[in-house]
Amino acid sequence: MTEIKCQQAPPPGGHYAQAVLHGDSLYVSGQLGLTRDQAPESRSISEQVVFALGNIEQVAQVVGAGRKDVVRCTVYVTSIEFWDEANRAYADFFGDHRPARTTVPCGALHHGAKIEIDAVVAVGG
Repeated sequence: MTEIKCQQAPPPGGHYAQAVLHGDSLYVSGQLGLTRDQAPESRSISEQVVFALGNIEQVAQVVGAGRKDVVRCTVYVTSIEFWDEANRAYADFFGDHRPARTTVPCGALHHGAKIEIDAVVAVGG
């Protein structure tokens, strides 16, 4: 198991790795849709989805992978009312690529984010 660090994505805010490489799988920790320095209302849900997925892509690039190598995402959303807009932004980001996905309505997220996304990425294949 190898800890992966990416300078282009926000650093972990607690006792966890930004990502862990194990065999040919990269496990990317949850990425919020904004940084600590942004007010939550400053980004729409669509912008937060793209920002979080972009962070996942940046982390994947450290090990030579990209968005087309994402095999699974878990999307945590603070309100199901955001679902349609979040789904459209997710589909726009991935295009024809359709990773497996679970969406979980949840309570409040850190820093007032409306969305958090984690991912499993295939590496070297």
